[in-house]
Amino acid sequence: LIWGKNHAIKFAEQYGKQDVIVATDCVYIPQSVSPLFETINELLDPSGLFLFVNTCASACPMEDVLNIATEFGFDCFDDELWYHDDDREKKKHPVHVFRRRKEV
Repeated sequence: LIWGKNHAIKFAEQYGKQDVIVATDCVYIPQSVSPLFETINELLDPSGLFLFVNTCASACPMEDVLNIATEFGFDCFDDELWYHDDDREKKKHPVHVFRRRKEV
């Protein structure tokens, strides 16, 4: 899947909206976060979940991911952070749970 709005629209036309999208170790530089969220924004069902894990050697701070997610109308629910059982105590490798912001 090539990231970006136009590619995502074509993908959605063929495969539909997705209930869950999982992305792992796919953001290496800050410039790649916007195209990722353009894609997620187009492909994720309105009530869907986006699960994001970035454990590799990344030059992109999680703060940048959170800021861009907010620009696209997504919130990260830290109270729903998931960990592999071996990582829970060390708080390593969290699975960040994103949901679309509810309209008020």
